[in-house]
Amino acid sequence: MASVPLTAGDPVRVGRYLLLARLGQGGMGRVYLGRSPGGRAVAVKVVREALLRDEGSRRRFVREVEAARQVTGFFTAAVVDADPVGDPAWLATEYIPGLSLQEAVARHGVWGEPAVRGLGAALAEALAAVHAEDLVHRDLKPSNVLLAPDGPRVIDFGISAAADDTALTETGMVIGTPGFIPPEQLRHQRSGPAGDVFALGAVLAYAAAGSGPFGGGASHAVNYRVVHQDPDLRGLPPALAEVVARCLAKDPEERPTVQWLLDALGHPEPAADDHAVRGGPVRGGDVTAAGWMPGPVVDSATRLQAEVPTEPVLRAGDDAPESPHTTAPPRSGRRRLRTVLAAATALAVVVTGAVIWQVAANEEKDDSPPTAPRNVEELWSRPLDEGQTVAMTASRAVYLANEGRHEITALSLADGSELWDRRVEISGISGESDYVRNTVGDGIEVTAVSGGLLYYGSGQYLYALDADDGAPLWKHMDDSFHPSPVAVGDAAYAHMNAFFYVLDPRTGFELWKHSFDGLTSDDVTVTGGALLTHGEKKLIAVDTRTRKETWTYEADSEVETGLVVAGGKVYFGTTDGALYAVDAASGEEAWRGTFEGELWDGRLGGGAGEPEVADGNVYFENDGYVSAFAADDGRVLWRNKPKAEEVRSLTVVDDTLLVHDSEGYLSALDARSGKSRWREPVDVDEDSDFGIVGDTVLVEVAGRLTAYRAAT
Repeated sequence: MASVPLTAGDPVRVGRYLLLARLGQGGMGRVYLGRSPGGRAVAVKVVREALLRDEGSRRRFVREVEAARQVTGFFTAAVVDADPVGDPAWLATEYIPGLSLQEAVARHGVWGEPAVRGLGAALAEALAAVHAEDLVHRDLKPSNVLLAPDGPRVIDFGISAAADDTALTETGMVIGTPGFIPPEQLRHQRSGPAGDVFALGAVLAYAAAGSGPFGGGASHAVNYRVVHQDPDLRGLPPALAEVVARCLAKDPEERPTVQWLLDALGHPEPAADDHAVRGGPVRGGDVTAAGWMPGPVVDSATRLQAEVPTEPVLRAGDDAPESPHTTAPPRSGRRRLRTVLAAATALAVVVTGAVIWQVAANEEKDDSPPTAPRNVEELWSRPLDEGQTVAMTASRAVYLANEGRHEITALSLADGSELWDRRVEISGISGESDYVRNTVGDGIEVTAVSGGLLYYGSGQYLYALDADDGAPLWKHMDDSFHPSPVAVGDAAYAHMNAFFYVLDPRTGFELWKHSFDGLTSDDVTVTGGALLTHGEKKLIAVDTRTRKETWTYEADSEVETGLVVAGGKVYFGTTDGALYAVDAASGEEAWRGTFEGELWDGRLGGGAGEPEVADGNVYFENDGYVSAFAADDGRVLWRNKPKAEEVRSLTVVDDTLLVHDSEGYLSALDARSGKSRWREPVDVDEDSDFGIVGDTVLVEVAGRLTAYRAAT
């Protein structure tokens, strides 16, 4: 997660620590860079206020702190302070600048055998410290290995547990990251220290080959390979592959102990890289921290260590943050730290994970605030009523719904002014079935805006309003399924899991219905006289004039995205991250972009997002990369690897590609070359909702809706 400067909503102090910047956030709270009274940098995790009211969450955090405090050792991050029962509850750990192993491999490439062996010895020593306290880490993976100038640290004990704890396995819950979860845990059997050894083997394979030993793709596919197939270790040197293979044994009894790994790996030769920094032995056999790490990694970590902030960093124009619990001490002088976020990163350690502090790579070191205007300009902002949320967006309007009060409000996308506000009709449920009364309820659910109509469901009915003025038009008995109709001409196609029906959009009268042999997605596209939908892997076309299925096409993986039709082709992405182009008239495959060849990387198969087609190009994100293809033949035009771990969405505006990522940042790429123009934080709060219409960005957080215009 990328860091951002402090804002007015952030506290000034937590405990005795002055907060300097917001580093990131997770499911339980935010993480800040803090400074102790003596000047020591720490990472401070503050638990969300809402979770403090939940006793289960409070107990989980107390347990997390207790587990982390037990673990000591050179290659683990130390807890320096905590108040797990306070208000707020918080935890402070040492702050260690550096790259995660995941980022280091992405930036600088795979590691040679001596470096991997040194890494393995250090991680084995870290696990020995964990296991010595009768704990199991449970989530060792590349992003949880932090590479500091003096060696690696294993972080994230947020889901660690006592070695004999069966509570999680008894519930059938599988925790961890696909490809690094041991097979016994996937089979819902007890997973002990040997499970951590399995994960260590997978981490070493990743460092040596750049991908996990069980490939990428959908989680269930990776998990299947972990349980039933041998690891792919072809990219590893033979001697290293032998050690890793022992760690990855299916039977936990056949895996080596961490002491055996220390003996086998703990004597690395110095790195061959001429730029590697030589140093004395640290621990773990003859492990030499700076001596075996690849030189570029050491250089990056050393540079980032020198850039740790020492004063609070605020956004330009922001006042100092206020805290409901404390007051800020007087400050003298101007801010001495940079306020522009850019390329170089440093990871701060917190018990629940590594977080990234981003600073400018080439900004002048002075006290002046940045003079360039922000690339994301605020257009308007307005508070939302209690219970009011964004339900739907369209080209010129934003529609808000208050489910409990049965109200729908339309706002102008341009300036946030109210276009109309209406308390809408609802379906009575008193005489309906238990399912309708207890599950469906009498609230409202906005499902679609299409063809000038706004559709919402309530109880047993689908309702239609005029999208421009909110005037009620008709209702249709839909047995509480509440579809999302797609209006084309004089028909509105309402698709369900195994059939669709066609309504007259003027009256709501049902015109005709078509049933499929099996289950299909709720996603439909209607174009050129055909309705297109898909099952798991199968694409299906129905002629809307003859009302018959005309062709089917089966992909190699499950269809994950909506279907986009342009230039006579249907484009869609699948769960293995591939992009397909199918002829819309015949159902014949035109081309596909898969994980084959030097431009694709199988470890990135974490899913796909809906393609965008513009000016003869197809733009596509598969979580790991943003790519551009020639629409006619599928030629790869360019590929961009974002800074974030995952891409959430992309939008084409003129010659600009706007990319929203998992760290809450919006980036602008040149649509012709894929080169980055800028990157700004817009959605960094864990409780926020994000949407984009053209170049207008909508962020809903803390009861307020704000619209921004992105520079293109």
